[in-house]
Amino acid sequence: MKVTIKDVAKAAGVSPSTVSRALHDNPRISEDMRKQIKKIAQEMDFHPNQMARSLVSRRSRIIGVVFPGENGESLNHSFYPSVLQGLGHVAGARHYHMLLGTGAEGDSIAEAVRQLTDSGYAEGLILLAAEDVPAADTAGLPIVTLGHPINAENGYYVDNDNVAAGKAATRYLLDRGHKRIALLGYDKQFMVTADRRSGYLEALEEAGLPSRPEDVVPSRYLYNTTDEKHLRSLFEGEDRPTAVVCMDDAQAITLCHMLSDMGLSVPEDVSLISYNDTPAGRLNNPPLTSINVDPYQLGQKAMELIITLVKHPETPPTGLIIPFAIVERESVRTIY
Repeated sequence: MKVTIKDVAKAAGVSPSTVSRALHDNPRISEDMRKQIKKIAQEMDFHPNQMARSLVSRRSRIIGVVFPGENGESLNHSFYPSVLQGLGHVAGARHYHMLLGTGAEGDSIAEAVRQLTDSGYAEGLILLAAEDVPAADTAGLPIVTLGHPINAENGYYVDNDNVAAGKAATRYLLDRGHKRIALLGYDKQFMVTADRRSGYLEALEEAGLPSRPEDVVPSRYLYNTTDEKHLRSLFEGEDRPTAVVCMDDAQAITLCHMLSDMGLSVPEDVSLISYNDTPAGRLNNPPLTSINVDPYQLGQKAMELIITLVKHPETPPTGLIIPFAIVERESVRTIY
């Protein structure tokens, strides 16, 4: 009968996760313990399934991909499936494989990283949201972040200039005569929404217009849920916003329906600009003016960068910025 990691753990008097960490030189395990566990594993002729050769070569050709929140919810969001396609295209062309990190709502990215690291399979990790991860939890694995990490000067990441994107969306509305512009979808957990909010506020300030706290409507970005009571209250009075910057096409589509229920129409009463340029946004009535952030290319470049790091660990810190573009459609009206 083939020896399993549980058999080694039982012989060593430790947990299976400790065995996994020890076999992959995780610094969280003492050197003496690592040597003891490796000796027991060797004596028992233990090799993880599918990974026997990688224990010798240290090459699995597997890249771990860590989703924020639950994988199912991430993949329901319009942004992540396109990113995954870009990742997969490059991985397939380079003969690499992807191992998707499975999380649950409320789990931190750091916890998902620990799970992938402990599996011993991944040669490198791609985080699909910017979050600070303690180095000890990665066991020395290279990491590329999709988004602007906290310590960008020392890290490896692929991103858009989201401050500029936030400013561009707001200026687009300002240039068409709108003076009171709301922002829908700010979620402090996600750097992308924080950066776009910064750009929105900068554009208002440069235009000499006040920023009203009530005009920034928070939501749970990944789940596209919003405080509808707060949102409705903005449009109930005469002095309502004439335009809204939405963090995602899905939020803009939901807002279209809410405004229709209130007897308001887009763009005659309220203009909308959003992000991600999705098929649903193009088919909406009216079709949405949206900022294309090119998630497919973000995925491609992230996979290219992590493979470079796997092969060349000495690569200096690198940040790649992918251009965005405003795609004009029919959801914005000029009110001069």
